[in-house]
Amino acid sequence: MNRNRSASRNRLIAGQAGISYGGFIFGQAVRFAFNMAVARMLGEESLGVYALALAVMQIVETFGVAGYDAAAVRYVNIYQAEGRKASDAAGLAIRSALFMSLVPALLVMLFSAPLARLLGGGGTLLHFALLSYALAVPFNVVATVAGHALQGHRDLVPKIVATQLIAPVAMLALTLLLAFADAPGPALLVPYTAASVLSCLWIWRQLRLKTGTGIREVLGAPADRRMKAFAFPLLGVSLVSMIAYWLDILLLGMLGGPVLSGLYQPAARTAGLLRALLPAFSGIAAPLVAALQAGDESAETGRLYRLVTRWMVLLVTPATLFLMVLPEPVLLLFGPRFSASAPALALLAAAAFAQSFGGIAGTVLSMAGHARVTFLNALVALAVQVALSVLLIPLYGTAGAAAASLGAMLLLSALRLLQVSRVLGVSSFSAALWKPAAAGAGTAILLWLCRPWLLGLGPAVSSVSGIAICTAAYSGLTMLFRLEAEDRELILSIMPNRRPQS
Repeated sequence: MNRNRSASRNRLIAGQAGISYGGFIFGQAVRFAFNMAVARMLGEESLGVYALALAVMQIVETFGVAGYDAAAVRYVNIYQAEGRKASDAAGLAIRSALFMSLVPALLVMLFSAPLARLLGGGGTLLHFALLSYALAVPFNVVATVAGHALQGHRDLVPKIVATQLIAPVAMLALTLLLAFADAPGPALLVPYTAASVLSCLWIWRQLRLKTGTGIREVLGAPADRRMKAFAFPLLGVSLVSMIAYWLDILLLGMLGGPVLSGLYQPAARTAGLLRALLPAFSGIAAPLVAALQAGDESAETGRLYRLVTRWMVLLVTPATLFLMVLPEPVLLLFGPRFSASAPALALLAAAAFAQSFGGIAGTVLSMAGHARVTFLNALVALAVQVALSVLLIPLYGTAGAAAASLGAMLLLSALRLLQVSRVLGVSSFSAALWKPAAAGAGTAILLWLCRPWLLGLGPAVSSVSGIAICTAAYSGLTMLFRLEAEDRELILSIMPNRRPQS
């Protein structure tokens, strides 16, 4: 029975994480194209204005969500176990987050002018960008919590479609349309808000159709102190983590203006492609861990934790190596001036790898009810990042900002791994991790030997060739070392034409 349950859970993880990761990669690729379009068509200053305004909005949206995204995942499962209506949990989470989002959005609108000056934007473009983007905050907050409510029902597809398909494609399409219409101001100000409204309306319809959660459930859901007590510590965790994520962009704007932030933005967003792996796996692992902890199945939690960690390391390693060894041709795609941020991209890729390796530990801690521990971890890491950024940015510019992010992420990942081991008695390390490590080492050596030849090619050809070499070498070495039996079974279990075993 336990074997069958584990196999079923493995298939769920593989299927949902595959959909999620594919969606995240697509969304990040479209956002990559969006940043490239802004850089080439509107210039690095406009890209810096977009990055600074987006940083402020994502911090404000995190405050508005207030931890109710994770609360929706957890309490949809708890309400179902208690025999209560899961739609009440989703409705309460959406209502609470929506009310929380209105105040900070209004504050940004009222103080947009002084905020723009603080961030180094002496002109009016950043001021108007803050005003325009603030209108999108309530829509993004509702879409986020609604997506997590569906995630609590083990359905990640609507969330992925809304956030990684509708929103980025609409942004890119509107930006290109307005830029070609010779309207550079609207091309920067309109697409973000319009895309937010479209994605919110779509996922709201999916939530109503699939879970029965509508306006009546949102307005009439009974209060639950347990949800608030769970969500608010996570507000601190999420807020600190989001500030840490955007701190480099914000400090670069304050110390060097929008142009410096614009030069850094492509490196930060390219490394963000690697971070797509963490939400892909943690998105489906979170409700599973919550259900296992509710049933007091610590041993199965540990097995699930090691499995997800192993797959994250296996998948993120080749992309990390490519960006660390060959950052220059990738950044040249944005324009000649952006290649100066190549050291920053290499450091940010290493930071994204550290986050992928230790990030699932944060999900396990949160879903096991240790939200305060994760908050303290994030707070310590943020303090370290602030100190390192203030010290290193004046000396090394974009590379200093990236080095500060790497130092803080290494500390945060180490804390999470240690605490999961101490508090829950499970470890992410297994003997099988030597295989991706050895495959990665061999791939890195080969890619480094090919680097002089690859740099002599054009940016696009060099990038495509480097990706091909890295993928082929890593895949070949991984096959040579052979996957674990559990991993092979997991892959076979999701193949559509696999015959069932007798």
